[in-house]
Amino acid sequence: MSTPSVDVVISTYGRGAAIDATIASIRQSTYPLFTLWVLDQSEDNRTEECVRRHADLDPRIRYLRRPVCGISATRNAGAAMGSAPYILFTNDDCVLDPDWIGGLVAELRDEQVWLAFGAVLPGPHLTDTDELVLGTCNGMRRVFRNNRFNLGFGHGHNMGMRRDAFERLGGFDELIGAGAPLGAWEERDLGYRALKAGGWIVFTPQAVAYHHHWQSWHGVRRSFRSYGIGAGAIAGKYVRCGDLGGLVLLGEWLLSQGLRQIVSGIIKWHCRDKVLLGLDQLYYPFVGLSKSWHYPVNRTTCCYVPLDQLSSDRSQRGVLP
Repeated sequence: MSTPSVDVVISTYGRGAAIDATIASIRQSTYPLFTLWVLDQSEDNRTEECVRRHADLDPRIRYLRRPVCGISATRNAGAAMGSAPYILFTNDDCVLDPDWIGGLVAELRDEQVWLAFGAVLPGPHLTDTDELVLGTCNGMRRVFRNNRFNLGFGHGHNMGMRRDAFERLGGFDELIGAGAPLGAWEERDLGYRALKAGGWIVFTPQAVAYHHHWQSWHGVRRSFRSYGIGAGAIAGKYVRCGDLGGLVLLGEWLLSQGLRQIVSGIIKWHCRDKVLLGLDQLYYPFVGLSKSWHYPVNRTTCCYVPLDQLSSDRSQRGVLP
């Protein structure tokens, strides 16, 4: 069986020399045929200097400077730079197992599998609070199909996709994700659209990423607020595209991340911070739902259309905004 090429994409912002461990771990991969695209939105040159040191030693490493536009837009741009049949994504605060690429590619070889997710484990300096955000799908291989509401397949720190499926779905929604105006939820949104279109998603414990960015309870709460905003925003766009499943997802989020967090925080954990997390999730989804109405939706891809792109398209057609 031939070894297909792989494009690995990392979107980074202000990481500086800390990205060194991420790149070094990918270079040690047991899967040799890859190109690593690092798209840098930093405001200084520290990250560029670090990446270029690796690029001088390894021609598989490519560096591109991008304006600040969010993780989803830069991931789409990075995917567009390559042509490999498989596209893998990780973050600049992860260290990847040597078998990471091979583990995801082994699943993506099946044409029915559009997306594959791997385990994201806390690094040695992380606390239990970080596991609230990461999740590992209980460490067992699982196949998700025929149920677009089952979105517990994994985290965007460790994911891969077939290029043909990625292009068919229109990639990530560029207004959702870190640095975008409508909060996080980008990998779940992509997975939802894939499942709705008939694709399969696999979680494999054979592809492991270690997350090394510590978060305090304040940081966890900030992350969950972003997820809450994203949950509301994706519900809004699905409904606007004629898919009432968005309301199902919103209701499930309010129940599981709102009410259940509050109850468990009071009864089981006796933890004020957990109660506050739950209270946030009864509020911020409606913030996202409200904000989402400021942006048009492409009903073909079910992705939001950035306002600057809309203005550009109108100008090219000679239509005034």
